Amino acid sequence: MTTSRLRRLAAVLRLAALRHLPRLRTLPGVAALWVLSSAAAFGADQPIVNEKFADLEPAIQMLRSEVGKDRREVVKNAMLLTESEGKTFWPLYDEYRAAQHKLGDRRVRLITDFAANRNAMSEDEASRLTQEALSIDKDRTSIKEDYVKKMSKVLSARTVARFFQIDAKLDAVVDAELAARIPLIH
Repeated sequence: MTTSRLRRLAAVLRLAALRHLPRLRTLPGVAALWVLSSAAAFGADQPIVNEKFADLEPAIQMLRSEVGKDRREVVKNAMLLTESEGKTFWPLYDEYRAAQHKLGDRRVRLITDFAANRNAMSEDEASRLTQEALSIDKDRTSIKEDYVKKMSKVLSARTVARFFQIDAKLDAVVDAELAARIPLIH
C-alpha cells in the first residue's frame, strides 16, 4: 500500500469521525476511532461504552458501519485478487473482521472507562485498565495467528502475507490517531 493511500485512508477516517457527531472530537469520542478498523456493526451483549458516555454508542455504531465499508474497499483495491482467490478470501476476511470487531468493543469500553476515570483514577482501576489493554493486545495477536493458519490452508503464502501487511498498515493508522488523541492519566 502506498503512502498516499495510507494518508487518504487516515483522512477518510478523520473526516468520517468528525462529520457524524461533533462530540466525537472529545476524549470519549476517540474510542470511536478504534472501532473504525472493524467491518459492519454486530450486536453486542452489553453496552460497549462506559455508562457515562452511553449517548455516543449510536454514533459509534453508525461510524463503524460507514468506515468499515471504506476499510474493505482499501483492502479490495490493495489485494489484487483474482476472481477465484476473491471467492476464497472474502468469507475468511469477514470472519476475521468479526473477530477483530469483538476486540474493538473491548477497546472502546477500555477507552471510555479510562475517560470516565482519567482525573481521579484509583490504583486498582489503573491496574485493571492496564491488564485489560494487555489482554486485548494478546487476543489481537492470537486472532491474527489463527487467521494466518486458516488463510494459509487455502491461499498462497504471498497473498496471506500481503493481506496481513495491509491490515497492519490500516491498524497503524487507527492506532496513531488514538495515540495522538488520548491524554495521559493524571
